[in-house]
Amino acid sequence: MQDSTQASSFNISGRSVDVGRGFEWIALGFGYFKQAPLVWVLCIVILLAIYLVLGFIPFIGNLAANLLFAVFAAGLMLGADKQQRGEEIVVGDLFAGFQGPSLVPLIIVGAIYTAAVVAIVGIAVIMFVVLLGASGGLGAILSGDSGALLGVLMGAGIGAILIGLAVLAALVPIAMAVWFAPALVALNGIEPVAALKASFWACLNNFLPFLLYGLVMFVLLVVGLIPFGLGLLVVVPMLYASTYAAYRDIFTSD
Repeated sequence: MQDSTQASSFNISGRSVDVGRGFEWIALGFGYFKQAPLVWVLCIVILLAIYLVLGFIPFIGNLAANLLFAVFAAGLMLGADKQQRGEEIVVGDLFAGFQGPSLVPLIIVGAIYTAAVVAIVGIAVIMFVVLLGASGGLGAILSGDSGALLGVLMGAGIGAILIGLAVLAALVPIAMAVWFAPALVALNGIEPVAALKASFWACLNNFLPFLLYGLVMFVLLVVGLIPFGLGLLVVVPMLYASTYAAYRDIFTSD
């Protein structure tokens, strides 16, 4: 990591970087992980346990998980930033986002993200219901004819696939908007909407590096799943740490 005595300047507009930086972000992320592997693994295990517990709470649990995702992500960004400055990351850094003035803005980021996803899924459900109705599915459901319903569902399959692809396409810009938002809010005090906008444009202006980054990270995630998912205890911390590396590369200059 770089010497903590070096000053860096922040630029909310970000900058465009070479495509090869996408791979280097992952390498830097592994560097952060390698400095304190046990702490990173414990953070991810605790975070997973929190999400599992919240998952058992109907509706409220899922809502809380979505609202708080940016808070926990910010904590890990703050931990990686400590490493960058030559300090040690600790397990308590996972909850650092709950401290200080950034808590409410981070929750707002989570709320905007949740609202956007719910809106997209809601529109998709409406479209599917309309498709089902146009294909005679509602009549088959009311008649109780399972054979007719199966035929309708098979006939509407292509439409359902297209709706699914449209949902995935709509989720991409949302992911772009929230990718750097926790770091921008927690590390730079940027307001939620401004952080979401800055994150979106940073991802768009670095499409090729992020394409390379996404492909390599996807392969690593698949490989991490092979040994009973234990590899994810390395890959997931790398995902968070490499996000910080990308944030620093795009938004700051040493």
